[in-house]
Amino acid sequence: MASEPSGEGEDRSPDAIDRIVGRLDAHRSLPAIGGASPPALGPPLPIADESRLVREPIPEIVVDSSWIYVTLELRGASRETLEVTTTQTLLTVHALDAEGRVFHREIELPQPVEPDAAGVTYRNGVLDVSLRRIRAHRIRFKRGT
Repeated sequence: MASEPSGEGEDRSPDAIDRIVGRLDAHRSLPAIGGASPPALGPPLPIADESRLVREPIPEIVVDSSWIYVTLELRGASRETLEVTTTQTLLTVHALDAEGRVFHREIELPQPVEPDAAGVTYRNGVLDVSLRRIRAHRIRFKRGT
């Protein structure tokens, strides 16, 4: 393996790439270069594809005059790992199942709620959350005569 002569009568010496390829071929632990074997150099393969482990359940949201009801299906989620948190504008649900899959969902609420007045039930893989809406205070005023 030699480089092209430059025309000035120089000795033929391998260029840098040929030297590296020669070193790779010398190591038995590395795959051989050439032929039908996969290339020794190239983009790295993914170490682990965890996208199948994370699930974002689709919420069903019902709003009435006093409450917001949110229902999520979390089939197989463990009750011990279920975590539900809420602020006035955001509901977050996080849980794990026995196979290590993660259920995670952040839901932006359509109306502000009272976080301390939330009710949560989890039965047969279905999570129900009831959130009391914050009602605006009406101010009465008199018209001047």
